[in-house]
Amino acid sequence: MYSVYRNKIVALIVGIISTLTAVAQPNQEQYDNQWLHFGFTLCTNTSRMRVDTYMSQIATDSVKNVTMTPFPGIGLGGITNLRLGKHFDIRLMFPVISFVQRNLTYEFPTQKKEVKVESAYCDASLLVKFKSSRRKNIRAYVIVGPRYSYDLASTIKKDRSMKNPVVSLKKSTWGYDAGFGLDIYFPFFKLSPEIKVSNTMINALHYDGFIYTSIIQNISPQMVVFSLHFE
Repeated sequence: MYSVYRNKIVALIVGIISTLTAVAQPNQEQYDNQWLHFGFTLCTNTSRMRVDTYMSQIATDSVKNVTMTPFPGIGLGGITNLRLGKHFDIRLMFPVISFVQRNLTYEFPTQKKEVKVESAYCDASLLVKFKSSRRKNIRAYVIVGPRYSYDLASTIKKDRSMKNPVVSLKKSTWGYDAGFGLDIYFPFFKLSPEIKVSNTMINALHYDGFIYTSIIQNISPQMVVFSLHFE
């Protein structure tokens, strides 16, 4: 799945670059001299979780193994971009709403139990953007910065039991975003295809006393995000 996802992204970016490099006339030559820009982003993501278990309990308990299955998701958000200089910007991504799903499969001696872990994140990222020099209508950049996430679809208060398992994540988490992209200048707007990773830096698991969470030592949500920024 990851290879197909990556190939589609590469094909899209190559097609856009080929189109723009064929145009000799530079677009919006004074665009980057403005100190403040606004825009919006459309994104897709592949979400997974790093799951660390207590190996001693796995060996002696009724649960023999825990595996994770990633799923694709979508998102939408706002952009506020502040120009600091020729090669540096500060970019606020807020609010960015992302819908994600990851499934945990618990292997018991006689059966398997699958638990959906769904989230609707409202993210706020404060990013430093380093830009290369512009070449005609294209400029490359890298971004990095902290991210705060609040889960609007938290299941912490949802009823649960051994027969009705629920694995919940903490409502509030924090981490970092890092990635790269291209600023592509069209006559009336700027399009920026971007790829980034969004990793959580804390243990996001909410412990509820049931075996489904007690055998897990740490859960760290992770995402690979492909975005199209419009400014």
